[in-house]
Amino acid sequence: MGGRKQPKLKEASVDEKAGSAKELRITPTQVVTKDKVLQNPKLMSLVYLVSRLGPIHERTLHMIVSEVQQKGFDLGYQFFKVGQDPYSPALKNDIVALLYVGLLEAEPRYKKLVVSSSGKEALEKVGTPKGLQDVVESSIQELKVKSSMMDARIDVEIRRGVGASNRRSSRPPLGL
Repeated sequence: MGGRKQPKLKEASVDEKAGSAKELRITPTQVVTKDKVLQNPKLMSLVYLVSRLGPIHERTLHMIVSEVQQKGFDLGYQFFKVGQDPYSPALKNDIVALLYVGLLEAEPRYKKLVVSSSGKEALEKVGTPKGLQDVVESSIQELKVKSSMMDARIDVEIRRGVGASNRRSSRPPLGL
Protein backbone atom coordinates (compact mmCIF):
# COMPACT_ATOMS: atom_id res chain seq x y z
CA MET A 1 0.00 0.00 0.00
CA GLY A 2 2.75 2.37 0.70
CA GLY A 3 4.23 3.96 -2.39
CA ARG A 4 7.57 5.47 -2.93
CA LYS A 5 7.85 9.17 -2.43
CA GLN A 6 8.76 11.23 -5.46
CA PRO A 7 12.09 12.98 -5.18
CA LYS A 8 11.99 16.77 -4.71
CA LEU A 9 13.77 17.36 -8.03
CA LYS A 10 10.81 16.07 -10.00
CA GLU A 11 8.42 18.44 -8.18
CA ALA A 12 10.63 21.36 -9.03
CA SER A 13 10.75 20.41 -12.70
CA VAL A 14 6.96 20.11 -12.77
CA ASP A 15 6.65 23.61 -11.31
CA GLU A 16 9.00 25.00 -13.96
CA LYS A 17 6.90 23.46 -16.71
CA ALA A 18 3.74 24.96 -15.22
CA GLY A 19 5.44 28.36 -15.12
CA SER A 20 6.11 28.29 -18.86
CA ALA A 21 2.40 28.13 -19.71
CA LYS A 22 0.44 31.29 -20.47
CA GLU A 23 -0.10 33.35 -17.37
CA LEU A 24 -2.64 35.94 -16.37
CA ARG A 25 -0.85 39.21 -15.83
CA ILE A 26 -2.27 41.73 -13.46
CA THR A 27 -1.18 45.30 -13.98
CA PRO A 28 -1.50 47.74 -11.11
CA THR A 29 -3.56 50.85 -11.67
CA GLN A 30 -3.80 53.89 -9.50
CA VAL A 31 -7.04 54.11 -7.61
CA VAL A 32 -8.55 57.56 -7.21
CA THR A 33 -9.77 58.15 -3.69
CA LYS A 34 -11.23 61.22 -2.10
CA ASP A 35 -8.28 61.46 0.31
CA LYS A 36 -5.78 61.45 -2.56
CA VAL A 37 -7.75 64.16 -4.34
CA LEU A 38 -7.86 66.33 -1.20
CA GLN A 39 -4.08 66.07 -0.93
CA ASN A 40 -3.56 67.06 -4.58
CA PRO A 41 -3.41 70.88 -4.91
CA LYS A 42 -3.79 70.65 -8.69
CA LEU A 43 -7.16 68.90 -8.40
CA MET A 44 -8.34 71.20 -5.64
CA SER A 45 -7.41 74.13 -7.89
CA LEU A 46 -9.87 72.80 -10.47
CA VAL A 47 -12.60 72.56 -7.84
CA TYR A 48 -11.85 76.16 -6.86
CA LEU A 49 -12.07 77.37 -10.48
CA VAL A 50 -15.42 75.66 -11.00
CA SER A 51 -16.70 77.10 -7.72
CA ARG A 52 -15.70 80.67 -8.71
CA LEU A 53 -17.05 80.50 -12.26
CA GLY A 54 -20.33 78.72 -11.54
CA PRO A 55 -21.80 76.04 -13.80
CA ILE A 56 -19.31 75.65 -16.63
CA HIS A 57 -18.90 73.37 -19.62
CA GLU A 58 -15.90 71.06 -19.62
CA ARG A 59 -14.57 72.67 -22.82
CA THR A 60 -14.84 76.07 -21.15
CA LEU A 61 -12.87 74.80 -18.16
CA HIS A 62 -10.09 73.75 -20.55
CA MET A 63 -10.04 77.29 -21.95
CA ILE A 64 -10.06 78.88 -18.46
CA VAL A 65 -7.24 76.68 -17.15
CA SER A 66 -5.20 77.53 -20.27
CA GLU A 67 -5.89 81.22 -19.65
CA VAL A 68 -4.89 80.97 -15.97
CA GLN A 69 -1.63 79.31 -16.98
CA GLN A 70 -0.94 82.11 -19.47
CA LYS A 71 -1.53 84.64 -16.67
CA GLY A 72 1.32 83.12 -14.68
CA PHE A 73 -0.04 80.34 -12.46
CA ASP A 74 1.21 77.03 -13.84
CA LEU A 75 -1.13 74.15 -13.05
CA GLY A 76 1.07 71.77 -15.06
CA TYR A 77 -1.24 71.01 -17.97
CA GLN A 78 -0.04 70.83 -21.55
CA PHE A 79 -2.61 72.04 -24.06
CA PHE A 80 -3.17 71.26 -27.73
CA LYS A 81 -5.48 73.11 -30.10
CA VAL A 82 -8.56 71.14 -31.14
CA GLY A 83 -10.28 73.37 -33.64
CA GLN A 84 -10.12 76.79 -32.01
CA ASP A 85 -10.20 75.53 -28.43
CA PRO A 86 -7.38 74.39 -26.12
CA TYR A 87 -7.55 70.77 -24.93
CA SER A 88 -5.50 68.82 -22.38
CA PRO A 89 -5.87 65.03 -22.01
CA ALA A 90 -4.44 65.24 -18.47
CA LEU A 91 -7.06 67.86 -17.54
CA LYS A 92 -9.79 65.62 -18.94
CA ASN A 93 -8.55 62.76 -16.73
CA ASP A 94 -8.51 65.04 -13.69
CA ILE A 95 -12.08 66.18 -14.37
CA VAL A 96 -13.18 62.54 -14.61
CA ALA A 97 -11.42 61.84 -11.28
CA LEU A 98 -13.22 64.77 -9.62
CA LEU A 99 -16.56 63.55 -10.96
CA TYR A 100 -15.74 60.01 -9.79
CA VAL A 101 -15.03 61.00 -6.17
CA GLY A 102 -18.04 63.33 -6.11
CA LEU A 103 -16.39 66.72 -5.68
CA LEU A 104 -17.84 67.85 -9.03
CA GLU A 105 -21.17 66.97 -10.59
CA ALA A 106 -22.38 67.20 -14.18
CA GLU A 107 -25.62 69.15 -14.59
CA PRO A 108 -28.04 66.80 -16.38
CA ARG A 109 -29.40 69.02 -19.13
CA TYR A 110 -26.36 70.77 -20.59
CA LYS A 111 -23.66 68.68 -18.88
CA LYS A 112 -22.17 71.70 -17.13
CA LEU A 113 -19.79 71.07 -14.25
CA VAL A 114 -20.83 72.28 -10.81
CA VAL A 115 -19.23 71.86 -7.39
CA SER A 116 -21.08 69.36 -5.23
CA SER A 117 -21.78 69.91 -1.54
CA SER A 118 -18.87 67.62 -0.63
CA GLY A 119 -16.69 69.66 -3.01
CA LYS A 120 -17.64 72.85 -1.16
CA GLU A 121 -16.82 71.20 2.16
CA ALA A 122 -13.48 70.03 0.77
CA LEU A 123 -12.62 73.55 -0.40
CA GLU A 124 -13.38 74.95 3.06
CA LYS A 125 -11.29 72.23 4.70
CA VAL A 126 -8.27 72.19 2.35
CA GLY A 127 -8.36 75.59 0.68
CA THR A 128 -6.65 76.54 -2.57
CA PRO A 129 -3.11 77.54 -3.50
CA LYS A 130 -2.52 81.21 -2.67
CA GLY A 131 -1.03 82.04 -6.05
CA LEU A 132 -4.10 80.71 -7.86
CA GLN A 133 -6.45 82.79 -5.74
CA ASP A 134 -4.42 85.91 -6.51
CA VAL A 135 -4.47 85.27 -10.27
CA VAL A 136 -8.18 84.41 -10.37
CA GLU A 137 -9.35 87.23 -8.12
CA SER A 138 -7.32 89.84 -10.01
CA SER A 139 -8.94 88.84 -13.31
CA ILE A 140 -12.26 87.34 -12.22
CA GLN A 141 -14.40 89.64 -14.38
CA GLU A 142 -12.38 88.87 -17.50
CA LEU A 143 -12.51 85.13 -16.79
CA LYS A 144 -16.27 85.24 -16.16
CA VAL A 145 -16.89 87.10 -19.43
CA LYS A 146 -14.76 84.64 -21.41
CA SER A 147 -16.36 81.62 -19.75
CA SER A 148 -19.91 82.90 -20.29
CA MET A 149 -19.19 83.61 -23.97
CA MET A 150 -17.68 80.14 -24.43
CA ASP A 151 -20.56 78.49 -22.57
CA ALA A 152 -23.09 80.36 -24.73
CA ARG A 153 -21.32 79.17 -27.89
CA ILE A 154 -21.35 75.58 -26.63
CA ASP A 155 -25.04 75.84 -25.67
CA VAL A 156 -25.86 76.97 -29.22
CA GLU A 157 -23.87 74.04 -30.62
CA ILE A 158 -25.76 71.63 -28.35
CA ARG A 159 -29.13 73.09 -29.39
CA ARG A 160 -28.18 72.88 -33.07
CA GLY A 161 -27.19 69.26 -32.61
CA VAL A 162 -30.58 68.52 -31.03
CA GLY A 163 -32.41 70.51 -33.70
CA ALA A 164 -30.48 68.81 -36.50
CA SER A 165 -31.49 65.37 -35.23
CA ASN A 166 -35.15 66.50 -35.18
CA ARG A 167 -34.88 67.71 -38.78
CA ARG A 168 -33.56 64.34 -39.88
CA SER A 169 -36.81 62.58 -39.04
CA SER A 170 -38.46 60.20 -41.47
CA ARG A 171 -41.14 62.73 -42.38
CA PRO A 172 -40.49 64.67 -45.58
CA PRO A 173 -40.26 68.44 -45.20
CA LEU A 174 -43.43 70.43 -45.78
CA GLY A 175 -44.06 71.52 -49.33
CA LEU A 176 -42.53 68.49 -51.03
